[in-house]
Amino acid sequence: MNAYEIVIDNPSGGLPLIDQGRDFNVWGRLKGQIDDDMRLSVGLFDEKGQLRRKVSSCRKKDKSLFTDFAGLTSYEESLDPHKEKLKDFGFPELLVKDLNDPYASLSDATIKCFYDDDSFKAVIVSGTDRSHGRIFDTGMDLTDENGHPYTCLEKGNYVIRVSLHDGQGKLCAECEKPIRIDVRKEVVIVRFNPAKHKERMIAWCKRNGLTVINDTLPGYLEAYLGTWYYHMGVLPYYRSNDIAVYQDAKVSMFVYLCDPTSTSYATELAYLQKKGQVGNEDLFKAYRYDIGEAYLGQGKSYARIGKIEEFHEDLHLYRIDLVNEKTKENVFDLSEKDIRDVFYDTEHFIVRAGDTAAFCGVVRPLQLRSEDVVLKKDNTYTLSHEVKYIRYLIDDGETLRERKKELLMERIDGSSIGTSVYEFYHIFEFKEEDRGKRFKFSLEIWSDRERMSAQIVKTEAEVL
Repeated sequence: MNAYEIVIDNPSGGLPLIDQGRDFNVWGRLKGQIDDDMRLSVGLFDEKGQLRRKVSSCRKKDKSLFTDFAGLTSYEESLDPHKEKLKDFGFPELLVKDLNDPYASLSDATIKCFYDDDSFKAVIVSGTDRSHGRIFDTGMDLTDENGHPYTCLEKGNYVIRVSLHDGQGKLCAECEKPIRIDVRKEVVIVRFNPAKHKERMIAWCKRNGLTVINDTLPGYLEAYLGTWYYHMGVLPYYRSNDIAVYQDAKVSMFVYLCDPTSTSYATELAYLQKKGQVGNEDLFKAYRYDIGEAYLGQGKSYARIGKIEEFHEDLHLYRIDLVNEKTKENVFDLSEKDIRDVFYDTEHFIVRAGDTAAFCGVVRPLQLRSEDVVLKKDNTYTLSHEVKYIRYLIDDGETLRERKKELLMERIDGSSIGTSVYEFYHIFEFKEEDRGKRFKFSLEIWSDRERMSAQIVKTEAEVL
């Protein structure tokens, strides 16, 4: 006798919280002999037992995937010719009934279901578009099988039911999982790269009870070839789901490697900027390392473990590195191969004539004007007059000079792992004629048009 079993992995946890106004995945595992003509069904039932959403497939390994959809971002053609590996992997968001007329069924939410010999993936839609309760439009406008729009699901308790029937309609296996649809009270914006930083962030979030969303959201395509190069999937749709996580939550942001192309910056933080939340200390808190990294100098004289601190000031100077001549402006190699020594006391440091120092620091996200934050069709924002420069006033006792240096520090971990909107690594050389001088540096935050903060950070260099 063939024993069948269904296990639901996503949503994860005992009673998962699904943010009101977003769609969610139902993914899991299958056990048993899965025939080609079986029907895999996923239903969502409310507290009264009423069926509110349904999705199903009766074709194993259905490859009717509309891979020519203009909104799809995926691997280069050379890595996955004709998207054959994507079709094997399964991406139900783009399943259609007829590839010769894909747009006739692309918006049919009831067919967004895929299964193979040992797994299944399905999408449950909450609402069709903004006029039916979403925060952002999806670019797909998913409806029921008759083309009728969905209004976003109400707050409350629901049950997911996954069923497997054979070709004759006999029930082979069934699995249920309770979920709750509600508005999240708190969430975190954090990057999980590189590995040492990820380790610290996971522990920090757990210790402080901060929620990290680990379940893949509809629209996002995982790195099915094993190597991640960039975000993939139907990204406007993914962002429309992701933003619901932040709608009314208190947000804790760890300011580290906030890349300008990341969802963290271009959608999540920008959405908070548009709402005016970044300037509200009751709803938005920023955090940082005291020294800029999780760890520095392992086995070296300057070894130190970074402390996680709340980011109260507008500008923080992490440290000053004594570096070699190969060091580049705004590039920090995590191998530390270019560092000779580190000064953690940033108020005063001593160098020798001929030395090169790198000022490493970070700016807290500052509230922008609402008119400077504009939503685009792809559900990212254009941000104008964002922080751009550190303006240095340099007094050597004889002359007063001004230097403006841009932010966007790049981190290298074997290869580039991204740039940071809010961090900098600024190079200053001390020449032979500087011997015996004292340089007083004053640091200010500037956008492309104006000074953004009244704060001034000062440091002094003594040249031997």
